[in-house]
Amino acid sequence: MATARLTEIIAAPPDVVFDVLTDHRGYADITPLRAVDMERDGRPEPNGVGAVRVIYVLGRRFPAVREQVTEYRAPTTFAYRIASGLPGDIHGEVALSAVPGGTRTEYRHTVVPPFPLPGPLLRAGSRLVIGFLVRGVARESLRRAR
Repeated sequence: MATARLTEIIAAPPDVVFDVLTDHRGYADITPLRAVDMERDGRPEPNGVGAVRVIYVLGRRFPAVREQVTEYRAPTTFAYRIASGLPGDIHGEVALSAVPGGTRTEYRHTVVPPFPLPGPLLRAGSRLVIGFLVRGVARESLRRAR
């Protein structure tokens, strides 16, 4: 098992950051992802618990990753698990808190691979992927907050 953590201060209020982070349909506009479809809406919020998003990293002709939202407490907590498309047990959790000048965003990504892999390799891969997302969320949150 390997856990990667990424913490960033985003100069926007927590409600704005949370809205951007959980706007699954907008991911392709703010990250390198090629497309994101919603397979199933959550309840009661469409992006909430139970929502399943289908992520096409290389385009719709290539295999997709399916993620299911497991926790959604606006504007402080969001979590998901990889339901299919990647091997192993993969979970992501994001905690948001108000700080002077914006929002502290703490992202934790845990990977339990189906076969032995070096922890540093897993952590580096996780940091790369979540870094793309957090940078996109930060840019879009700043834009919306203005």
